[in-house]
Amino acid sequence: MLRKLHSIPGLIAALLFTVITLTGAALSVIPALERANVAGTAHAPMDVATLAERTSSHVKGLTRLVRRPSGEFVAYHELDGEPQASVIDPSTGRAIGPYQPSPAVRWLTNLHRKLLLGDAGRIATGVASAAMLFVGLSGLALLARRMGGWKHLGGRIRGDALQRLHNETARVALAGLTLSSLTGLVLSLTTFGVIPEGGSTSPGLVAPAHIVGTQPQPPSLGRLAALKAIDVSTLRELTLAAPAEPDDAIAVATARGAGQVDRFSGKWLVWHAADGWQRLHGLVRMLHTGQGLWWLGLILGASSLSVPLLAVTGVMLWARRRRAMPRFAGAVSAREADTVLLVGSEGNSTWRFALALHRALTQAGLRVHVSAMNDVSNTYRAAKRLLVLTATYGDGGAPASAAQFLSKFSPFYGTHDISFAVLGFGDRQFPQFCGYARTVQDAFAAKGLDELLEMGTVDRQSESEFRSWCARLGDALAVDLDIHYTPSLPRTIPLELIAREDYGMDPQTATSVLRFVRPACTSMPRAMLGKPRLPTFETGDLLGIVPPGEAAPRYYSLASASSDAVVEICVRRHPHGVCSNYLTGLSPGQTIEAFFRPHPQFRPGEGSTPVILIGAGTGIGPLIGFARHNARCRPMYLYFGARDDDDGFLYRDEFPGLIRDRRLYALKTAFSRAERRAYVQDRLIDDAQHLLDLIAQGAQIMVCGGRAMAQGVAHAWERILDGSDLSVSQLREQGRYVEDVY
Repeated sequence: MLRKLHSIPGLIAALLFTVITLTGAALSVIPALERANVAGTAHAPMDVATLAERTSSHVKGLTRLVRRPSGEFVAYHELDGEPQASVIDPSTGRAIGPYQPSPAVRWLTNLHRKLLLGDAGRIATGVASAAMLFVGLSGLALLARRMGGWKHLGGRIRGDALQRLHNETARVALAGLTLSSLTGLVLSLTTFGVIPEGGSTSPGLVAPAHIVGTQPQPPSLGRLAALKAIDVSTLRELTLAAPAEPDDAIAVATARGAGQVDRFSGKWLVWHAADGWQRLHGLVRMLHTGQGLWWLGLILGASSLSVPLLAVTGVMLWARRRRAMPRFAGAVSAREADTVLLVGSEGNSTWRFALALHRALTQAGLRVHVSAMNDVSNTYRAAKRLLVLTATYGDGGAPASAAQFLSKFSPFYGTHDISFAVLGFGDRQFPQFCGYARTVQDAFAAKGLDELLEMGTVDRQSESEFRSWCARLGDALAVDLDIHYTPSLPRTIPLELIAREDYGMDPQTATSVLRFVRPACTSMPRAMLGKPRLPTFETGDLLGIVPPGEAAPRYYSLASASSDAVVEICVRRHPHGVCSNYLTGLSPGQTIEAFFRPHPQFRPGEGSTPVILIGAGTGIGPLIGFARHNARCRPMYLYFGARDDDDGFLYRDEFPGLIRDRRLYALKTAFSRAERRAYVQDRLIDDAQHLLDLIAQGAQIMVCGGRAMAQGVAHAWERILDGSDLSVSQLREQGRYVEDVY
């Protein structure tokens, strides 16, 4: 529900948001430009009386003095009966040039404030400010939920490139956008009288009225006591009395209030101190426009520039979610359901399984309500059973759509009997296989719910394991479940194998470096044929391949980038590995179907600090790719483990050139089948002091390879860091210890 509340106003008002924020960003530069012009006319502190006398002596026909928020002084006067406006130098009172408001700025201001539509436009921009405020705050709540709680809001944002671009931009710009939209809303409400602008109607101080005519000639402005008591830094406007009207008084408006001064006695006739509403309105206007705080204006303008990007990426994410989310025909409300199906998913693949189960349950006559685990309700009044299908994120963590589930699920339990069943999705290569599903299972059991069915697991989206669990569920419910599951895979492209390099003596466990290109489209005329372009990808991203006859993709780390015009992976043959046998059995000229998946978490960080690369076996793939692309010769140190110098030493002939070109500073090898057996973690321990020096320089550690190797490397680093102020977990939190483990 929160996602819908965030998306709908944003989608409806995206164009309006863009117009308002872009014009606001353009206007935000004006205070800084005005401040730069005023900076050259700095003056010593003075009172309003002195300023008025100086100006009146040099500017004939002076009627009004205005101090603009930038600190610029404008004198309004008459020349030969024509109204004039001049910018004055307060230190001399002389005019230094005409005051000419920019028509372009006036047009931009009208477009920003009222869309050039008068009061209807003012209402529209006010509504847009309210909508933008709501979209920003709801987006912040969504991001906190995705991050696993408010305390993790400053952590690393997960997701693909589009998700991270949207969320990182929002996180940086949110403070400025919230301030702009909130102050814009207050100004709009003030314009239409919903919030009072303030201003007392009764005088705060009244001096004895001057008896007109007792003095033939008023004293000079510089001698008026009331004006001498006002510092020009607080002045907003000074309107002189009309010489031909003896009853007229001098009107003064300052930051502290407004009143009238008797031009003969120099005393206050009436004074209204600024009340709380007036002070609030002045503060809000300053915070919204940046007038008086030019640096804040630039910050708000920069924040506003993010809105078009947020609008475009937000629409793209919304459209992608709509395409990915299945339609649950026949789903009932939470109040009516006898069966509640909750889904925890990181990349939407779990929803496909939920759709198949929902259809089967509905066809069997059950009333099913489906929602994300984060949207768990306390209104399941008719529910008899609770079914949970959830993936696991990382090392046992909650997926994005379940990040808040454990803190929200408890209120509806204990009101009536309800049974549960949990099905976890994951990859058995990870030690916390279906770890979050087990956490949910244990939480349900601790609440005293009846277990309808033992927890099930699905390895790498196995259709057969899913069907087996559904069959057991049907037996427990005493219904026949007719499961029709259709796996959803990204669109693939053909790749042609053009070269392979094989390593290893044993053909059953040999390793191959495979290089693919995108084949030319032979149906096009030869004159139109060019070099087919590959999708954009980076070294360390993943190549997804679905072997023939299988439903679940296998992923391989890329040793190349799209700029290399080749797709390169390292594959080790496993005796019972379906995909590895398929790939290592290919011959040049044969093609495969594949897709690319971004893996931005596994890339060298920005900057020039050292990078420590650690890998074994096929884990060398992305690491050598990072070295190849190290054109700036950033310090990179590689620790590589293989079986022996002749068996499994991938890229052996390429390393000398990388070291010679300083793309790789050093290579340390460890061979597990050599006469003096060693593993890569042994080499790390040997170089402990050198590695500590690199860490002190801000080095990043990148580990790629099998899970057992990665665990051994982590233990070695704990030994190396023992006694320092750092640990592996701290380096992970800082993004300085990253892994690509399989």
